[in-house]
This record gives sequence, C-alpha cells and structure tokens, in this order.
Amino acid sequence: MTYAIIVCSRCNTAKIIETSKKTTTCFTCNKHLQIDKLTFLYTSNNLEKAQQALGLVNAEKDGRGEEFKTFLISKVKKE
Repeated sequence: MTYAIIVCSRCNTAKIIETSKKTTTCFTCNKHLQIDKLTFLYTSNNLEKAQQALGLVNAEKDGRGEEFKTFLISKVKKE
C-alpha cells in the first residue's frame, strides 16, 4: 500500500491518504477531494515514515520545522 501527504485546496489542512483510493474527504472542512487531481507532497509505502513526514509538514506550517527535525533525530538515536 502506498501513502501520500496531500493538502486540502480549501482549508490547507495536510493529511495522509492511501493512493489507491479515488476520493478523500478533508476532516477539517469536509471538502470532497479527487485524489487524481491532488499534488502529493510525499509518498511512501511505510505508514510510519508518512506520519513523520506529515508531522514535518505541519511543523513547517507552524514555523517549527527545525525543532521537529531535531526531535526526529533524537528519536532515531534512542532506537
């Protein structure tokens, strides 16, 4: 299964989708989105990596991208 990060064209909310689906609904504004018309910011076959990338996208939107990258690096070092 392939996962992708998309951003809602109405409210700018980022989310993870399964690329095999035809449509998705934004959980913030309820807009129905056609997946084949969306730009994928990131794709992966690994859900955990997609979740980390989504965290980075959201952190970047909040101006905290570098802080999130530091967090991810520290998490990897602990494992």
